[in-house]
Amino acid sequence: MGEAAKLKTVLLDGKPVSLDQLKGKVVMVNFWATWCPTCRAEMPQWQKFYDAYKGKGFELIAVSIDEDEKALRSVAKERGFTFPVAWRYDDKTDDNFGDIIGTPTLYVVDKTGKVAWMKRGRVTYAQLQEIIDPLLSN
Repeated sequence: MGEAAKLKTVLLDGKPVSLDQLKGKVVMVNFWATWCPTCRAEMPQWQKFYDAYKGKGFELIAVSIDEDEKALRSVAKERGFTFPVAWRYDDKTDDNFGDIIGTPTLYVVDKTGKVAWMKRGRVTYAQLQEIIDPLLSN
């Protein structure tokens, strides 16, 4: 932990986003896939978390590792995600998170752009609050 995180991508809506432009915010980068049952089960809680925290200096970027962009777009639309969603499969994403060997994989990046926390697998709303709240108050 503590290394600078790099993420530059284009969201499904066509807007470019990078961690550099989000410095000063706490950012959760969630690597997920539409075919991952844990991911699909967790996404509604991430929507609730995003809704509760987006005005407090928090940002969430859900980066899909799906191979099928059409399926990704369909799931994002049908589920009504309002948080930023990007597709890592194409060449529009440049990051230093390495190979994602399991989904979901969550990274929390602090206000200075450094990785403060990482976890593979299920994470609860309460666990994320325990990580995010102190980072927001720093």
